[in-house]
Amino acid sequence: MAQLSSNGNKTKPVTLNGQSQSQDPQAQTGTNGQQTSTREEVFDQPVILQQTPLWSHAILWSIVGVTTFTVLWAAFAKVEEAVQAPGRLEPEGAVQEVQVPINGVVDEILVEDGDRVEEGEVLVRLDPTASEAQLDSLKEVLKSVEQENAFYRATLYGKDSDANTADLSLSPEMQALTTNRSAIQAENQVFEALLNGTAADLNPEQLARLQSQAVESSSRISAAQLEVSQLEAQREQNNIELVAGERRLSIDQSILDDLTPLYEQGGIAKLQYTRQQQQVLDDAAEVARLQEEAQRLEYAIAQAQERFNREIAVTNTDLLNRLAENNKRLADIDSELNKTIVQNDQRIADLKSQISQAEQQIRYQTVRAPISGVVFDLQTQNQGVVGSQGPSQPVLKIVPSDDLIAKVYITNRDIGFVEPGMEVDVRVDSFPYSEYGDIKGTLVWIGSDALPPNQQELRKNYTFPAKIELDQQELIVRGQTIDLQSGMSVSTNIKTRKRTVLSIFTDLFLRKVESVTTSR
Repeated sequence: MAQLSSNGNKTKPVTLNGQSQSQDPQAQTGTNGQQTSTREEVFDQPVILQQTPLWSHAILWSIVGVTTFTVLWAAFAKVEEAVQAPGRLEPEGAVQEVQVPINGVVDEILVEDGDRVEEGEVLVRLDPTASEAQLDSLKEVLKSVEQENAFYRATLYGKDSDANTADLSLSPEMQALTTNRSAIQAENQVFEALLNGTAADLNPEQLARLQSQAVESSSRISAAQLEVSQLEAQREQNNIELVAGERRLSIDQSILDDLTPLYEQGGIAKLQYTRQQQQVLDDAAEVARLQEEAQRLEYAIAQAQERFNREIAVTNTDLLNRLAENNKRLADIDSELNKTIVQNDQRIADLKSQISQAEQQIRYQTVRAPISGVVFDLQTQNQGVVGSQGPSQPVLKIVPSDDLIAKVYITNRDIGFVEPGMEVDVRVDSFPYSEYGDIKGTLVWIGSDALPPNQQELRKNYTFPAKIELDQQELIVRGQTIDLQSGMSVSTNIKTRKRTVLSIFTDLFLRKVESVTTSR
């Protein structure tokens, strides 16, 4: 193909392989200067590069082969699809916050941050002086109230109490009640002894009172009984005289009867007969008088006996009335004592409860480790610091010695693709993956509900909590073991499924197409 030169003349194409060149006819017949000029013109001409068919075909088929192989590899080769979930390492058991449930002053701190402790080991001791003083005071009060109640019960049941009233903290009213009850009870025993006529169970003081009461009551009874006795003696004497008078009357009457025939025959003088008659009349009058006296004495004796019986009855009635009055007073005193005993029992129960609380407070003075683990976040650093700032203020925390797990948060977008049992690659952010590698694990638990956003835990959206069990608790780098620690942040890849490379590209393509079709 002909092309124009720089001077406007037509030239023939010149190939680089020397088969043909484009020349100017004037340049072939010119001088050397002209030849030099002609060479410059030749190099100014355009050059067409031509390839051989072999190289073209090789490049073409190479491109086709590589493309075909790539498509086939993408169609059959599978790669792991993973869901990323950030989180941190936590002990399998919850971190225990150690709190002091009471206010106190720190006396001794036995641990430091990072110390490993066993369950039950003493961590902090508080000053127990105030609590021990309170406990001793409560025990003294309890002992006093119990002795007081024992004294009241002994008084109620009439038993001797071991406690001395002077040693008891009795109020004046209660002292008066117990004293009056003892006096009334002793008086009742005397009254009962007077009624029953027995004094075997009385003490000397009661015997003295019994004798005094007996003298007072027997003086009246004795007077009545003496009157009866005197009247009975008079009656006895009167009966003797009556018998003698009746005998004299009988004799004189017999003599008169014997003298009557003689007097009628004139055998004796009238004076003698008249005297005998007068003697019989006198004897009859004496017998009549004695009989009348006997009746009077019988009536008088009956009256005196009635007065005697009435005096005894009055004495017994008075004793019974006084017994009834004393028993009523005893009932009132016993009611007051029982009321006081009930109040003291309630007070004893309250004191025992307070003692139990005080003993518990003393036990709380010694703070022990609830679990085995490592101490961290120790708040109380110096002695003399108040041990408890409130129920929500822990003095320290203990990380359990249990194995660590990874607690991660899965987004709503990815939660549908994960399930327990999936394999997980766990990468600790503190140790670069390229140098330290990762730790294999297994997804063991997924929360049933999403957690709201939390800025403290760096959750900006609603996420589902999940737990990953680690296959190992350390990283091994160049033969050196590095233990994992609670609180380390991790990045995890949860292997959900295997997909072909081609499906990944088609998925990206479809998303682009969808984004184009849905845009306005």
